[in-house]
Amino acid sequence: MSNSIISTLKKKVSKKTWDNWFSTFELKEVEDEKVVFSVANLFIKDWLQTKYGGAISDSIVELLGKRIPFEIIYKNKAMPTEDSTGPQTSGSLLKRKPLMISNLNPEYTFGNFVVGSENKALYEVALDVAQSPGKYNPFFVYGGVGLGKTHLLQAIAQETMNNFPDKKVLYITSEQFMNDMIQSIKENNIQKFRDHYRKKSDILLIDDIQFLIGKKGVQNEFFHSFNELHDSGKQLIICSDRNPEELDTFHSRLKSRFQMGMLMSIQEPQPSTRFHIAKQLAQRESVSLPDDVAKVLADNIDGNLRRLRGAIIKLIVHSSVFRSQIDLSLATQILQSFTGSVNVPVSQRPIDQIYSAIEKMMKVTRKEIESGSRSKDIVLARQLTMYILKNHFGKQVTEIARETGKQHSTVIHSVKKIDKSVMMGKGATKLLFDDIIGIISSNSAAV
Repeated sequence: MSNSIISTLKKKVSKKTWDNWFSTFELKEVEDEKVVFSVANLFIKDWLQTKYGGAISDSIVELLGKRIPFEIIYKNKAMPTEDSTGPQTSGSLLKRKPLMISNLNPEYTFGNFVVGSENKALYEVALDVAQSPGKYNPFFVYGGVGLGKTHLLQAIAQETMNNFPDKKVLYITSEQFMNDMIQSIKENNIQKFRDHYRKKSDILLIDDIQFLIGKKGVQNEFFHSFNELHDSGKQLIICSDRNPEELDTFHSRLKSRFQMGMLMSIQEPQPSTRFHIAKQLAQRESVSLPDDVAKVLADNIDGNLRRLRGAIIKLIVHSSVFRSQIDLSLATQILQSFTGSVNVPVSQRPIDQIYSAIEKMMKVTRKEIESGSRSKDIVLARQLTMYILKNHFGKQVTEIARETGKQHSTVIHSVKKIDKSVMMGKGATKLLFDDIIGIISSNSAAV
C-alpha cells in the first residue's frame, strides 16, 4: 500500500519537483478515516499542502477508491498517541483524554517567542501563569490578528505541562468547544460533555473566544463551565481578538468574569522586534536571512506575523526553485506581491550603491548606464556594474540580467571582460574597480 500510493503520486509530478520537494515524503499510516504522511520540516509540509494537496488527494482516491482526509506531519512533531487527539469524529469526545498535546504546535514555546519591549510585561505574566497556575485567574489576552496570541497561549500550555506533569491541561478553540457541545447534544450525552470540560481539566486554555459572538446557547454553557472551574481553583486562560467589552452579544455577566483576573493586550511588534522575528522564522527553516533582507521585511510588513512568515516562505521557495540567492533584490520583488509598494533605502540596494559610486568616480549617470549607448565610458561603466554585482555582491547571472535589463550573454561577456583586467592586477580598469569598491564599502560602514 505504501509503495502504491507513493508510486501513483510520483507519476503526477515532474522528476525535478519530486527530487526537490518529495525526497523526504513518506507514508506513515493508513486508517479508514485518515492517511498520514511525514516530511522533514514544517516548511516542506506547508508547501506540499498548498501546491500539491490535490495531487496527493487524487492519489489516495485512485488507490483506496474513496476520498478520505490526509495529514502531513513533520518529523520533529510526534505522532499522535492513544492519549492524544487528532481531528474529531462522531463519538470521539468521550474517548479522548484531557491532555490534547497533538493540538499543540511544538514550535510555539516561550523559547521561540521573540520578546520586544512592547510585550515584555505580557511575556513575563504569561510565564508566571505557567509557573504558578491560579495566580492570575482568569488570564485574558486580547489583540489584533497575527500578533502571536496563539503562540503565547500554546507556550503556556507546553510550559505548564513541563512544570506540572500530573496536571491535566486542555487546550481548545472556542469553535471546538461549540462542536463538542453540539455533538454531545446529538448523542444525548450533554452530561459527559460537561464532565469533560469541568471535572477533567486542571488548566483550560481556550483560543478565539470571539467565535462565540451571537451563539447564546454556547455562551451560556461556557459561562457555567467557567464558574465551576474558577470556583474549584482551576486556571483559565482565554484569548480574543478584541477587548471583552467589545465582545458584542456576550452577556455582561460573562464579560465581567473575563475581567475579574488579569486582562492584558498584546501589542503590534515594532520594526526592531519584527527584524528578530524574521531572522528566527527563517532560521526555523534552516535558512540564514541576511540582515538587510530581514530589515526590509520588518520595515515593510506590519505587525501581522502571519504575513511576515508568508513572505519569508515565499522568499525561500523562490530561492529554492530558481536557484537564486536570497538578497535585497529578491526580497523587494517578493514584497511587491504583499504590499504593492516597497520602501527600501537607496543606500541598501546593491545596484543603487554601484550606480552612485560609478557616478562619483566616472561621472556616468544611472540613466546613461541603463541606456543603449555604446560610448566607451558608458560601456565600461555598464560592464563594471555587472561585474561588481556578480563578484562583490554574489548575484547570479539571471538576477543581474533582470536588474540591468540586459541579455544573459551580455552579462557573461561583461563579467569576463572586467574579470580579465582585474585579475591582471594593473591598469586603469583595476584602479577604477578598486576605487568604486572603496566608495561602496565606506558608504556601507557609515550606514
